Amino acid sequence: MILPKVSAPNLEPSMTNIFHLHPNQSWVSLGRADPEEELSLTFALRQQNLERLSELVQAVSDPNSPQYGKYLTLENVADLVRPSPLTLHTVQKWLLAAGAQKCHSVITQDFLTCWLSIRQAELLLPGAEFHHYVGGPTETHVVRSPHPYQLPQALAPHVDFVGGLHRFPPTSSLRQRPEPQVTGTVGLHLGVTPSVIRKRYNLTSQDVGSGTSNNSQACAQFLEQYFHDSDLAQFMRLFGGNFAHQASVTRVVGQQGRGRAGIEASLDVQYLMSAGANISTWVYSSPGRHEGQEPFLQWLILLSNESALPHVHTVSYGDEEDSLSSAYIQRVNTELMKAAARGLTLLFASGDSGAGCWSVSGRHQFRPTFPASSPYVTTVGGTSFQEPFLITNEIVDYISGGGFSNVFPRPSYQVHVFMSSATSWNADLHCSICRFLLFSVYSLSPGTNH
Repeated sequence: MILPKVSAPNLEPSMTNIFHLHPNQSWVSLGRADPEEELSLTFALRQQNLERLSELVQAVSDPNSPQYGKYLTLENVADLVRPSPLTLHTVQKWLLAAGAQKCHSVITQDFLTCWLSIRQAELLLPGAEFHHYVGGPTETHVVRSPHPYQLPQALAPHVDFVGGLHRFPPTSSLRQRPEPQVTGTVGLHLGVTPSVIRKRYNLTSQDVGSGTSNNSQACAQFLEQYFHDSDLAQFMRLFGGNFAHQASVTRVVGQQGRGRAGIEASLDVQYLMSAGANISTWVYSSPGRHEGQEPFLQWLILLSNESALPHVHTVSYGDEEDSLSSAYIQRVNTELMKAAARGLTLLFASGDSGAGCWSVSGRHQFRPTFPASSPYVTTVGGTSFQEPFLITNEIVDYISGGGFSNVFPRPSYQVHVFMSSATSWNADLHCSICRFLLFSVYSLSPGTNH
């Protein structure tokens, strides 16, 4: 949408809502950005009727409710949470006065993404000062502000946060494990290939999808992580010979990057299409460094702008819960709740840091990963074979996270395999052995059958 030509709002000089950059030692500043350089910022507008949305999520998810399974459409969700006319008008006037261009909204009208020059953005958000940063294993470049920004007091009731200023993109969580010792040769396999997974879970040649478009699944790729069609086709030629499969992705939503494919993105697509074989697969792609500045936020915006989309999404992405602002984490959790109301199943990797123990002021604490800690997603942990290289019983992988949260109380429907008090154990007593413990507290998303 293009903002209408309206008069500028009467903004009071006092400021509120200060947001800080979370320090990240792996990113290095390259200096101030050119004032005329353009960047995109995403404005999360204050939503309405969130308590009612929460009630509806519970109702459509509870088998004992008469509303069970009667999921909302995107249009239903939009009618419920759409920002008030006052919020829409106030934010639009504020952005117009700042010279924002090429502003685009979504069906729910609760996100607004605009392009501004660095100069305009710094005037719009007092305190912000944009720098170029480089970091991560692929030397990714981003533009961020190392200083807090403020919102005019008149805007505070209407804007949850502004995305694209502070959060650094998380790097890949793939870790290299030590080589296990081979204990025998019977049933030897040289890696967990699709045939190994299918054999372990008793998937026969008949356990495949119909190949029709009304049965679909999706995964997401971020931060210069993307797959290659040719790699996928070759993978299926090598490993898909004993089950019906599709050798290409049905649809890519977003823009595919160029250059070498990413290991994590390639694995996600290849193994999703092997376990969920012969099922139409979409890939949501936000690989570029200026793709809305916050690639995960860009994915959420895509979900808020598509009425017809796959009902199962798998995502290998996460941040330390304590590295996120309260405004950001609560708003993203609301976006996940919106997805649950629509009957979408969102599968998130639990993380590769176990319970994530760390020390703060001499006290040991667990460090959960978000969005895996959200009560509205299904958190999936990792396992390994009890006997390396043999298709045997599985054990918990020691680096697998648990899906627990220090922000959100455990809801009644959350399932876990330890005791109900697992998340309230004394961290000082148990953090020293968290390398060997897994809190298998998996959040089951409302709105899905398991």
